[in-house]
Amino acid sequence: MDYIMSRLTDGAYVIAVEDTTTWDSMTYSNLYVLQQDSRVILVDAGLKAYQSAVVAALAEIGIQPEQVTHVLLTHGHRDHVEGAALFTNAQKVIHSADWPMLASPLAAQVAKFTPQAEAGTFAAAGLKGLEVVLVNTHSPGSVAIYDHRSQALFVGDFFCYFGEALPEGRLVTNSEAIKRGSCQYVAGQAAAGGQEFAAFMQGLSRLLAYRPEFFCTGHGVVLCEDIHSFLNNMWQSGTQTRNAK
Repeated sequence: MDYIMSRLTDGAYVIAVEDTTTWDSMTYSNLYVLQQDSRVILVDAGLKAYQSAVVAALAEIGIQPEQVTHVLLTHGHRDHVEGAALFTNAQKVIHSADWPMLASPLAAQVAKFTPQAEAGTFAAAGLKGLEVVLVNTHSPGSVAIYDHRSQALFVGDFFCYFGEALPEGRLVTNSEAIKRGSCQYVAGQAAAGGQEFAAFMQGLSRLLAYRPEFFCTGHGVVLCEDIHSFLNNMWQSGTQTRNAK
């Protein structure tokens, strides 16, 4: 499978695998690499079918699979977790609510994020500068992960651009058109209402505490530049439409 790899900032990369066979339409499935001192951290791991592409992309930045020390899974769907089996030396972690979604023997290799005192937050054992937040929708244990060093917010499939074309062929973009379209989508969901949207807004509210420079989704475009304002605009789009009903 073909892939695109882009550098976000020092020690932070996105690998987007182009998948034309798994779904009805072509999409990019994303995973992320963080190099922090002696640690090599992956956020999500893709399908098993992506392994050759992932190995090739990692080699471009001088990383072999056995050097990966941690795999942090945003949720339990197979297109995000299956490839974790490749990283035999890595500590693998997922939210406890999504752990039952893992097939064996992978489940036996995966630990669970440790709850912290604050509601909806979790610890990634042994890793500093990373905050794990339950985002309350998509799957029972979907989380976002914020990396203070790179200012990247990894949201998995809490919000993503599944099957959408890359603007001007760019994977990492500050596209105002995409940001506006995202806000319009949230407004449309607000107009429809329902429990799922209420859960989404609760998850979104938990992300407003952070000031990311990268909005790293599970599929497709990675947005950059003033993501805090983008998150607030999505929040306002949801609340204003909901309140106007």
